[in-house]
Amino acid sequence: MKKAIMKIIFFKSKDCPQCPRAQANVEEVMADLEVKHPIDYVDISTTEGRIEALNNMVMSTPSIIIDDELYGKDVLLDKGRLKELFIKE
Repeated sequence: MKKAIMKIIFFKSKDCPQCPRAQANVEEVMADLEVKHPIDYVDISTTEGRIEALNNMVMSTPSIIIDDELYGKDVLLDKGRLKELFIKE
């Protein structure tokens, strides 16, 4: 059963070589699981993005916050682990 997700924030940077793959993984997993929730994309290359990252304790990209939990590239680059975030056990 899918979780009822309240917010998703994806943190990326224009200079991050792993961000495009991580973003594609998130979008693919959400499509596969039919999760119809908007993703807020935050580019930490901008002043506003850096402020948002600091406010959320994000120290690196790619990172994602699902509800109030922060996950890094180790989860974002592993589709199996990523799917677990969207499925209720």
